[in-house]
Amino acid sequence: MFSGLLLAAAAPIASAPLIPFDVLAKAPAISAAVVSPDGTRVATIETVDGRGAVHVGPLGGPRRLVLRNPERSIDNVRWSADGRWLLVLQDSGGDEGYHLFRIDPDAPDRAQDLTPFAGANAEIIRTPAGQAGPLLLAINRRDPEYADVYALGPEAGTLREVLRNDAGYTEFFADASGEIRAAGRISPDGSLELWGRMQGGGEFVRLYTAPTAERFKILGIHADGRSVIVRSNRDGDVERALLIGLADGKLRRLKGGDCGRFDLDDILQDAAGPIAAACTRIASDLAPLAPGFAEAVGKARQIAQKDSLSLESRSADGQVTVFYTDAGHRPGRFIMVRGGKASVFADTRPELAAYAFAPTEPFRLRARDGLPLLGYVTRPLGSRSAGPTIVAVHGGPWTRDTATFERETQFYANRGYTVIQVNFRGSTGLGKRVFDAGVGEFGRRMSDDVDDAVRHAVRKGWADPARVCIMGGSYGGFAALTGISRAGGFAYRCAVDFAGPADLETLVRAFPPSWQPFLPRSWYRFVGNPDRPEDAAQMRERSPLTNAAAMRAPLLIFQGANDPRVRQDQSDRIVCSLRARGIDVDYLLARNEGHSFANEETSLAITRATEVFFARHLGGQVGAEPSAEATRALEAFRAAGNAIGC
Repeated sequence: MFSGLLLAAAAPIASAPLIPFDVLAKAPAISAAVVSPDGTRVATIETVDGRGAVHVGPLGGPRRLVLRNPERSIDNVRWSADGRWLLVLQDSGGDEGYHLFRIDPDAPDRAQDLTPFAGANAEIIRTPAGQAGPLLLAINRRDPEYADVYALGPEAGTLREVLRNDAGYTEFFADASGEIRAAGRISPDGSLELWGRMQGGGEFVRLYTAPTAERFKILGIHADGRSVIVRSNRDGDVERALLIGLADGKLRRLKGGDCGRFDLDDILQDAAGPIAAACTRIASDLAPLAPGFAEAVGKARQIAQKDSLSLESRSADGQVTVFYTDAGHRPGRFIMVRGGKASVFADTRPELAAYAFAPTEPFRLRARDGLPLLGYVTRPLGSRSAGPTIVAVHGGPWTRDTATFERETQFYANRGYTVIQVNFRGSTGLGKRVFDAGVGEFGRRMSDDVDDAVRHAVRKGWADPARVCIMGGSYGGFAALTGISRAGGFAYRCAVDFAGPADLETLVRAFPPSWQPFLPRSWYRFVGNPDRPEDAAQMRERSPLTNAAAMRAPLLIFQGANDPRVRQDQSDRIVCSLRARGIDVDYLLARNEGHSFANEETSLAITRATEVFFARHLGGQVGAEPSAEATRALEAFRAAGNAIGC
């Protein structure tokens, strides 16, 4: 039924044998593996009937289902300190109002909501694996902007307030005994203040102030209880780990707490202190800081080889460790190190073992103003010439692309497309110069960088300049809308927008109350404060909605109706503007989703829609029909999108 679509833009291109749609597009079989504090059991997230569900079992034995929400996937699980309970955070329909649920793994008849507060969000501050002290939560039940700290006794399921947040702190950090010892606060000018105290219950004093231009993040309390571990780029271009004394605020470097030419991600600790620096260079990696952990990493490397490596979970005594590993062309695996031996605990996508995937290769380029950028290219297997291309723009924008296995990238490569990804200015992890170059550049040089990456791909012979589409989610969706609306940009043949902002001014005004304290250090700095007339004027000027009259390329939009970040009206308004002018726009509205899409049938429906859309406009291949459930979901999304009032 799709042969006409294949010929609309160009003749079908040669490609590797098609991987069946329902094999390549579906959710991973297992997506998390969390070892119990005593190292005897493991809790996992495994897909059951299209939903991520909690399972539990002995390390080497069968696991059984203990919690499944038929309405929405579960994507996280952790153990209580004593290993008696399983704890899960979940929202409703993607609204990001998270509640904490308790599960008895031995009697999992139902989960108990420990934070049943309408309109509030619960965040775990501390889950002390194998340690004394309470589980600590931050909950904004009293004030929507600022959370208070509560201690939770999972056994009784009761909460008690332990810190009333009248000072406007935005984050809290506890020591090994369960005492809040540090907090962060953002001032109106965007400075980030670190406050600390030597003893729980004492007065907080300001230890450090990071100006807006300094990348600064509090990582946690050192295991010795005498200092705070932070990462900062105050001494150079990249972020490194520092120790700030709780008694005197003095700074000193944490030995081994850096990632060379790249920003540090995190410092991992156990009860004795730091065990590793977590780094992302081309892909994720670990730099051990403790001999025992170095041995475990070495064992895992025997299996992972040169693939990425990150820590998934660890028992309280460090005798059992689970790592995650993957590569651009290799699906993920969990590796367990126990008793001095490493083995594959589980393959995340065992159904893909029979297939070959295209390698994801890094490349470097200089933007038109000379800024050095890092990108990735994934070409179809067997590709020897310039072909149809998708430039996939990451979200955030304060994150980055890496050489990891991405189902979407491999799906499009299998259908015959080259996929280009670039860490444009404003991306994190690549140093101050790249990050700060994004200030004030939404809709301008950040999009220039994406265009420059496409032109680089054309020069390299990877991309056919007449057949390039742009795609992205959140900020990436904004970039897709910008890419087909701004003057002087690359001439994209089509665009796909996943919940991308169309109007920057109304976007920032509508952010949830809990986001307001963070805006001076992020959105106000990069995009503008809409309460300042000059900023509001610039935000309107750079918004795709303002420039919608210039849009000519076909557009596909996905939107979650419950999205608290990029609200539905952002997509509704751009769709109505285009439809009024007769522009081809396909609007898919998911009534049961938020900013991200949790349920498998949603992902399948979206993947099918893009598969057909790109085939129509770029000439790639289309596989067999997906499942009936995915088809019904797609029909429902399209009907909801067609029903909006314009």
